[in-house]
Amino acid sequence: MWKVLLVEDETRVRRLIKEIIDWEKLGFVIIGEAANGIEALKVIKEESPHFILCDIMMPLMDGIELLRKSREQGFEGPFVMLTCMNEFELARQAVEYGATSYILKLSLNVDTIREMLDKVSRELSKAAIPARQLSYRDFELLYRYTWRQIHGMDDAEPERRDLMDRFSTSGFTHVDLCLVLHGTSGIDEEELARSGLIIAKEPSVIHKFRMHGCTTFFSWDSRSEHPVSLDLTENRELAYSAVCAYSVALSELESTWRGMIRRIEESWYECSKSRIAYSTTASNIKQKPVLSSQTLWNMEREILQAFERRDKISCIRQLSIMFDEMKKNHTSMTVVREMAERLDNRFGAISGHGKAQTDNWLSAANHEELRIVLEKRIDDWLTKWIKSTTLPSGHPEINRIVDYIQSHYDKEITLKLMAEHVALDEHYLSGLFSKKMGCTLIQYLHKVRIDQARFYLLQSTLTIGEIAERVGFGNVAYFVKIFKRWTEQTPSEFRKYHMSNG
Repeated sequence: MWKVLLVEDETRVRRLIKEIIDWEKLGFVIIGEAANGIEALKVIKEESPHFILCDIMMPLMDGIELLRKSREQGFEGPFVMLTCMNEFELARQAVEYGATSYILKLSLNVDTIREMLDKVSRELSKAAIPARQLSYRDFELLYRYTWRQIHGMDDAEPERRDLMDRFSTSGFTHVDLCLVLHGTSGIDEEELARSGLIIAKEPSVIHKFRMHGCTTFFSWDSRSEHPVSLDLTENRELAYSAVCAYSVALSELESTWRGMIRRIEESWYECSKSRIAYSTTASNIKQKPVLSSQTLWNMEREILQAFERRDKISCIRQLSIMFDEMKKNHTSMTVVREMAERLDNRFGAISGHGKAQTDNWLSAANHEELRIVLEKRIDDWLTKWIKSTTLPSGHPEINRIVDYIQSHYDKEITLKLMAEHVALDEHYLSGLFSKKMGCTLIQYLHKVRIDQARFYLLQSTLTIGEIAERVGFGNVAYFVKIFKRWTEQTPSEFRKYHMSNG
């Protein structure tokens, strides 16, 4: 934003000038007011304005004297004089001293002020660009910081404010935006131009920022009004959903981009392709209730518990319920994708196969596609897990028992129940299991439960009692006893040791 000092002894005129136009929309902010030249010199020293709008005739120190003294003290910015009909000679003198121009008070209206500000903005931009040249890294940081701010991650807000201050004096005051939802396929400037979504009608700086299957194109300019560079003709074939906005002031970048993301999310949930001309004053965006983080976590936990039991049907059913709820409540695309990535990482950890490559699947072009892909990944994880942990005993009934224990270790399991499960005599099964597996059925059950307890101790904040119950021990003291027998540490000692040693 260009900083403006307004110097005028008439309160009524100052109020008119401030209220007649939206200064911030044109890239300016009034940072101070003064009723005479003496007050103005103090504000200039304290606030360092870029531009001064000043009355010629004022008490104590008039505008011409203020212009002369401020130049002597090093102020080099534009100086526009406000004059009356009988003050032309004074206005001429002001121009000789270096005033940018003058405006008749009687002609003050939206058009004359806008025209004056456009002229001043170009002059300031021309002077500022050589001294404050921005690098591509500056633009990249602006996009990343703003994206994080939009999604509630304001950890870099001080850095973003500093960057915004630099941009306000860089000459890049307005930007056209085009947000494209393309999924895993990607899109570049050439394809965007061929689609008719952006037409470069004058030299401009164009960047793109890609995140979660969306790319936002930024076309920067230094003027608030220029030929529209975004062609939104409806009859042109379109391969992707897109939302466009043009001539967006730097101060409105965050709010406009936020609104555009919300609009593109409608297409993401509806699995449709549309082209939208976004307006910063748009009020027709659907307002829906937001799922609380606790509600989302409760649904995630249901999915993970089903996965731990290796119950694929329940796991996928719970996932479908969660995706339906997120669609109903219009949960942010970013939140949905982060949830999908978090679940997938947990599936890998639970199954003992670690973190998998995403292979760009998180950039799915719509909500339904992401759900289908995640269902497939659940199936893949469970298949890997079962293959790697089910020991081939060479006996079908023993394999059935092993598979049952690995899927239902949190339930009551006894030798008698397993004998009934595979229709074998209890004593015969006891000997057969020991012969084929090299340990008793109860020893094997304890191994599975303790292995799962280790995972919870390292990967969750659950209490010892909660972990005991979750892995099938009804008595906490008995759980601690069995855990120490297998690991030579109590659960608390195990957690503390591994947390302190990474």
